Amino acid sequence: MPLNNKKDVDPPTVFIVDDEAYNRDIAARYVSKLGMRTKEFESGAAVVDALSERIPDLMLLDIHMPGMNGLEVLEKARELGPKTDFPILMVTADSDPDSVVEAFELGANDYVTKPIESRTLRARLEAHLYLSIANRQNREFAEGAERLIADRELDIQKRNEDLVREVTLRMTTEEELREAKRLVEGENRAKSEFLALLSHELITPLHVALGFADLIGSDANDPVSLEQSQEYARHISSSMRQLLATMKDMLTLARHDVGKLNISEAEIALSTLLEQAVDGASEIQPDAGVKVEVDCEPGVELLGDRVLLLRGVTGIVSNAIKFSHKGAVCQVSASVRGDGGVSLVVRDQGVGFDTDKIDDLLKPFRQSSSGLDRRHQGIGVGLPLAKAVLEKHGATMKFTSKPGVGTEVTLAFPAYRTLSVGRSHVQQAAG
Repeated sequence: MPLNNKKDVDPPTVFIVDDEAYNRDIAARYVSKLGMRTKEFESGAAVVDALSERIPDLMLLDIHMPGMNGLEVLEKARELGPKTDFPILMVTADSDPDSVVEAFELGANDYVTKPIESRTLRARLEAHLYLSIANRQNREFAEGAERLIADRELDIQKRNEDLVREVTLRMTTEEELREAKRLVEGENRAKSEFLALLSHELITPLHVALGFADLIGSDANDPVSLEQSQEYARHISSSMRQLLATMKDMLTLARHDVGKLNISEAEIALSTLLEQAVDGASEIQPDAGVKVEVDCEPGVELLGDRVLLLRGVTGIVSNAIKFSHKGAVCQVSASVRGDGGVSLVVRDQGVGFDTDKIDDLLKPFRQSSSGLDRRHQGIGVGLPLAKAVLEKHGATMKFTSKPGVGTEVTLAFPAYRTLSVGRSHVQQAAG
């Protein structure tokens, strides 16, 4: 029965290689009767050329041929494909075992002897073709299975990646929600502390002022002396100045938050600005016992808002005094940089702080200590106010601090706000 029993399947092709035409004709007739196609070659060189273009389903190869013999052809053929790709049956007219063994070592699948006997040839051809087809089908099945497995692995990998992204997104979202909750809770605590501090900072100077006012206006039968009245008036004035400064700072920050903080440009003598800032900070804290030294180049003028800059610098100097111990010395210096801009530096010998916390300290209503039992008064608007004022003037503020050693604040104004430069001059102001 022919090997191919389906009309839509091409019959196997068998290459027949023999230098004798008679042998090729006999083999071709036997193969054709089995329903296979044949292609005949009379030399080894010819079939090697043909193999470079097409691989047959099976090859009958004579061992003994002139020129390139069958063993040499076999060696070349096996370079093109292994035994499982297409079977090669050696044809020999002798029973020399050495030739047959060498053929097997070079990759032959089987051999037949001359003269070829039809039943033997049929059995060998069908066996090896069936085996070749089975191997090919197994390989195709394995390759298909590998592709299927690879596709499944890619699908699983994609699903895993999608799952990882989804889990990561959920974790990120949850972390963002937790962070948002933490920030909201922190802001709520800050607002609560601020309301408590605000009540304290507003009520305290009012109570002081009312108390001394009551003493001045006490019973006419026991009037206070002029000297006492003047002292009480100074306390009232100091309390009201403190209260007024607090209210102005709060209103300035409120205008900044809503984008309503505008500046009125004017020419400002820097030395005068620093003297007024030191005087204002000292008036707010008359009992601090801190000395303030001012070093400013004469003739230097800034272009900016006189009122806002004075309040911003006053707040920074006030902080330096507030957080310094009694008897300490604070330094306020101003100089013109090489690029034409002005740098203003405020140094203190105070408690200092961890600069990692500077972002929190630059937020309104924050202090390095909190609560009504904190060591220093104020509602924590000095630094935020200074930052807002400096931003409106295109200036920057830099902090250098070490706990227990002190703090240095550097205000850097751009060159376009510097109007004139004079000689160096040193002036001291007692705090």
